[in-house]
Amino acid sequence: MDTERERILVVDDEESIRLLLKQMLEDCGYSVVTAVDGEDALRKLSLEEVRIVLLDITMPKLSGIEVLKNLSERLSDYCVIMITATADITTAVDILKLGAYDYITKPFDQEEVKRKVLESTQKWHGLLQEKQRYVKLSEGFREQTQRMQEQFAELVKSLAREHKLMMQSVANQPKASKELLARLPKELQVPMSTVEEFRDALIRILKGTSL
Repeated sequence: MDTERERILVVDDEESIRLLLKQMLEDCGYSVVTAVDGEDALRKLSLEEVRIVLLDITMPKLSGIEVLKNLSERLSDYCVIMITATADITTAVDILKLGAYDYITKPFDQEEVKRKVLESTQKWHGLLQEKQRYVKLSEGFREQTQRMQEQFAELVKSLAREHKLMMQSVANQPKASKELLARLPKELQVPMSTVEEFRDALIRILKGTSL
């Protein structure tokens, strides 16, 4: 993964933390923008082409948890890594349940921060690629299904015309056509007035539910 193509939003109300993370990540090749609190973060996310977010939990106005909840409906669009001063299990479980990919703790171990940012973004990109493949496969399946439905509809129309001509021939020469009719499924041994009626008969035959 090329870090120079990644744009990260760092959200923390402490200026020293913002500057430290900004410098650290830019040294790794990331492009970094910052936000001073939760409200500023949501504003930046609406304006900036950002998909990776380092988000402090404890902030004035709007906490990191509230920002995370605010993003819940479109969270798959973001890789969110929480910043916390406490590394207790309860906090970790809560933020991961809310959709964060990982968390980093203050005071920072710079190598750990770099590793977690890289690992989280790689995991997020992997899941995003899987989602894109699924969407592509789903679209292909829908298109193929639609083509098959159209082809089936055309086939039904063609067969319905042939069936109508055959029924007319049977009406004109009933004795000569008796053997021909006997070879057909019983659903097709009677005249039909519409394509829909012929289609329903075919479906019954295909399902093996002839009446």
